[in-house]
Amino acid sequence: MNVAQVVADGRPGGGTVMVLSLIEALIAQGHDASLVTHVDTYAAGRARDLGAKVLEIPFYSPLRTPSALGAALDELAPEQVHVHGNRAAFQFMASKSQLAAHYTVHGYHFEHRAWPRRIAGRWAERRVAQRLRSVVHVCDYDRSLAERQRLVGPDVPRRVIYNGVDLAALPAAVPNEFGRVAFVGRLVPQKDPGLVAAIAARLAADGVAVTIVGGGVGEADVRRTLRSEMAAGKVEMSGEVGRERALAELASSSVLVLPSRWEGLPVVLLEALAIGVPCVASSVGGVPEALAGGQAGLLINERDPEHFAAAARRLLFEGDLRERIVTAGKALAAERFGLEGCLERYFSLYS
Repeated sequence: MNVAQVVADGRPGGGTVMVLSLIEALIAQGHDASLVTHVDTYAAGRARDLGAKVLEIPFYSPLRTPSALGAALDELAPEQVHVHGNRAAFQFMASKSQLAAHYTVHGYHFEHRAWPRRIAGRWAERRVAQRLRSVVHVCDYDRSLAERQRLVGPDVPRRVIYNGVDLAALPAAVPNEFGRVAFVGRLVPQKDPGLVAAIAARLAADGVAVTIVGGGVGEADVRRTLRSEMAAGKVEMSGEVGRERALAELASSSVLVLPSRWEGLPVVLLEALAIGVPCVASSVGGVPEALAGGQAGLLINERDPEHFAAAARRLLFEGDLRERIVTAGKALAAERFGLEGCLERYFSLYS
C-alpha cells in the first residue's frame, strides 16, 4: 500500500500529530508513506526522520499551490491520497490531479468566520466532496454539522474517527505541590489569546502560578496585556516550544485551561486526560465529547475569564472533585482515545 498524506499547516499541533502517527504506522507495517506539506515545517522534518518521502510546496500561494500539489502527487504516484484540513482539501480540489482522496476534516473552521467566508467555505466543501473517496470527521459534532449544512453528498462514505494519543508514550504526571495552571497551544485567534491572557491575569492576582506554553500571532498581545495587568511576574510564557517540551509542561501542570472559540477534537485535551491533568475548556465543537459532557472535565459556556478562573480554582482546591475528574478522564482516554484504535480505523478505511 502506498499512501500520500497532504497537510498544509505542518506546524506542531494536534492535526500534525495525527498525520505523523499515520505515517509512522504505515512505515512500521511495511507500506510506503509520503507527505506533501508547506515549506520548511516541523512536519516535513519529522516525517523525513521517520523514513517518509517528503515534498514541500508553497501551500500559502493561491496561484501556485494547485499546480504544485498536482505535480507533487504525480511525482509520488500514490495508490491513495489522504488530505487533512480545509486548506489542503481546497487546494486538492483546485489541482489537476485525477486521484480521489480521503479527507479528514479536523474542524469546519470557516463556520466561525464572517458570512462571505462561510458561504465560500460551504461551497468549497461541497465541491471537494465530488473528488472524495471518503470523509472522516474527528468528532460527532462535525458529522452533525456536515449533515445540517449538506456539506457531504449522500453517496460519499462518511465516518467518525476520534483522534488518538499514544498512551504508553506520554510522560507521567509530575505532582506540583503549589498548584499550577497551564494553557498549552498556539496563540492564534481560534484559541482566543485575549481570553487566555485575561484568565491568566485573574489567577495570578490570586497568587496562582500560570504557564502559557506556545507561540503564535497573538503572543505579543498576550505579553502586553499581562504587563498592563501587573501579572507578568507571576505568569510564565514559554513562547513556541517543541512537542516534547510542551508535553513535559503539561505533565507538570495541575490544571489545563483551553478557552477556544472553536475546535474539532483537540489532541492536547486527550493528552491531558491520559496523563491525569484535569481540564477546564470551552464547550465548543468536539470538546464536550472529549470531556464526556462534563464528567471528565469542566465545560464553560460563557466567554468570561472569571468563569474559567473560578473553575480552575475549583480543580486546584477541591480535592474530591479533582480526584473524580482525573479518574474519569484516565478511564475515558483508555477506552475511547487510544492511538492504536484510531490507527486501526484508518487502516480499515485504506483497505
